[in-house]
Amino acid sequence: MTKNTAIICALLLAISGCKSLVYKGNKLYEAGMYRQAAEYYEQALAEDPEDLEAKQGLTLARDKLIDKGLIDVRMLRLANNHTAAANRLEEIVRNQAQWQVKPNGAIANTQREELDYARQWLQDEARILATTPYPDRFKLFEYNYRYLIDNAQLSSILSRYYETLLSRAKQQCNKLSDRVKGQRHFLKSFTEQYCLAWQTPKKLSVDSKDQSRYDSMYIKERVDLDLHYGNSIKGQYATFVSSLNRAFNQSLWFSPNGSQDLILELDIDADYYRAMNQFVQRKHYTLEVEKPDPSDPGKTHTVEETKEFAYPVTIYDEKFDLDISYKASLSRRYINGSASENKQNKTRSHQADFERLDIKPLQPNFLDLNSLSQNAFDKLTTKFIADLDATWEQHFCGHSLGTDQGENILRCARLNPENDFVNNWFTQNFGVTYAQMKTLYGI
Repeated sequence: MTKNTAIICALLLAISGCKSLVYKGNKLYEAGMYRQAAEYYEQALAEDPEDLEAKQGLTLARDKLIDKGLIDVRMLRLANNHTAAANRLEEIVRNQAQWQVKPNGAIANTQREELDYARQWLQDEARILATTPYPDRFKLFEYNYRYLIDNAQLSSILSRYYETLLSRAKQQCNKLSDRVKGQRHFLKSFTEQYCLAWQTPKKLSVDSKDQSRYDSMYIKERVDLDLHYGNSIKGQYATFVSSLNRAFNQSLWFSPNGSQDLILELDIDADYYRAMNQFVQRKHYTLEVEKPDPSDPGKTHTVEETKEFAYPVTIYDEKFDLDISYKASLSRRYINGSASENKQNKTRSHQADFERLDIKPLQPNFLDLNSLSQNAFDKLTTKFIADLDATWEQHFCGHSLGTDQGENILRCARLNPENDFVNNWFTQNFGVTYAQMKTLYGI
């Protein structure tokens, strides 16, 4: 542990017992921990929006954060790390917009000076990006530095590149559109969304049915519920079946344009047995009683007398067995899962109430069938979802990933966005990663 970390930990420990959020914020502010101080002032204002001391503390803490941030910007710029300096300055002006504050005094002067340097860097970067064959990199640049661009009043200057960028984007759009046909349903959706974002709307056509996906799931049930006292499990089972259907409908395997039913075979066996026996519990205790003294009939003496207290007790023997499983053939891949709960329990009860022997009424502690059943149902639902995802990834992120002109790339990306092959494809075609494309266009 470093010395600074130890000091911070000691300070936080010292103020942890204090009730006042403002007091904690003040102490952190005095220690130079402005971000943590601001968090406490914000919590105080959430409880009391009119707390004047918290308002003042928050303003001071944010001023310090901006001042410190601008020092970071200057140091990065002087070290010729202009990209990091611009990123830090973007964060500062974004925070100012969100906090609805304007810099003043020395802070404002420093910010204007750094903004001038950033303005030149932004123009240089924009000019370079505008010469690349990737218009999406320019759009990502505008998105990442949108607050700086606005503060530096660069929108009109950057707009001079839009005609060229739009022309290149249209070429990309037409290139993608030429690939859309047959079973390339994901490519169709992506291309239409991409073209629309670049003001080139397209109405594309593929096969009416997606041969690889399913438009519904049919559950073939084999149900054997011998429950007696556990009839509520029937309702839980019905809810479980609904959760399987919901999981399937929310998976990538489902599509209204799917061409087939997924047949899921579901087996459940549930047995609950409860036997009860009664017996009489007997317990003895002693009492001190006065009896005539045999040696002196006119006197009595104290003797201990044994008494018996008898009361009926019921003993219950329980046994619960639940076994549930599924299996299906999903795009020629076999999936299956199972879960079980097997419990035995012995419990007793009585209604006796006898203080002398510390005997109180006792309720039976039966098995919690609802919790046991729900645990099995939840496990199997989780396994089913995992199987759906794993099978999708095996099918579309395997050897066929580079085929179909990007169709399988897009299918794989929906579940595995960090796949190297996926990001290589996006970088080669658009100059940005899949995650960055998703940020720009919501794909």
